[in-house]
Amino acid sequence: MSRRLAALPAMLLVLLLVSVPTACTQGSDDAGDDAGISLPSFPSIELRLDSVVMVGDSITEGSATVLNDTFAAAGFTDVVVDGDASRRIEVGTGAGGGPVSGLRTMLRLIAEGAAPDVWVIELGTNDIGAYTAEEYRGLIVQVLDLLPATVPVVWVNTFRPDQPDDTVVFNGLLTDQLTARGHAAIADWYTAATAPDQDILLGDNLHPNERGQVALAMLVVDALNRLPSAAPATG
Repeated sequence: MSRRLAALPAMLLVLLLVSVPTACTQGSDDAGDDAGISLPSFPSIELRLDSVVMVGDSITEGSATVLNDTFAAAGFTDVVVDGDASRRIEVGTGAGGGPVSGLRTMLRLIAEGAAPDVWVIELGTNDIGAYTAEEYRGLIVQVLDLLPATVPVVWVNTFRPDQPDDTVVFNGLLTDQLTARGHAAIADWYTAATAPDQDILLGDNLHPNERGQVALAMLVVDALNRLPSAAPATG
């Protein structure tokens, strides 16, 4: 069944980042406002996507409500958003209340029957600075190898202000691996978060504020919109 995904050219994203404060609750003065975040409407195109699973860290966890609402507005009828603070790609068993790694989370979801039309991955931020370039590449490949080669993937790239060099290395390797895989697109959080006049991050300069949550969701939609429209494989 065809679903309509909002088209989001770069200029519309710029307009969104300028205008979204009027649609968000900001600060303690608005704490009692039930209006919440209102999502913009954009022109749309037809894509045959009904189900999506997104796995990420605290950036996903903190943006889960906006992401769920955005996926629903884009026409997805089966949505799973699984974010956990401090989640890393490979490290983490959940012991002692700690986060379960992204790989273990994906394996659990697959074992439970998850077979979405598209996967969205937002992992890597908590791994930046801990590995060599080849180890980063290996982590990315492990994630991609879990997924059927014909299933589209969107991966949100990383931004770590305290590890600028490793962030660039990881993001470059991520782009290379997704290009080699095909059926994939980058949601470019890095460029949005490093813009000189950005106003999308909390005081920690890492996690998105309310404006940033909307920007993140729109970047994911933009990446979904850029996925190659390959015909389904036939036996």
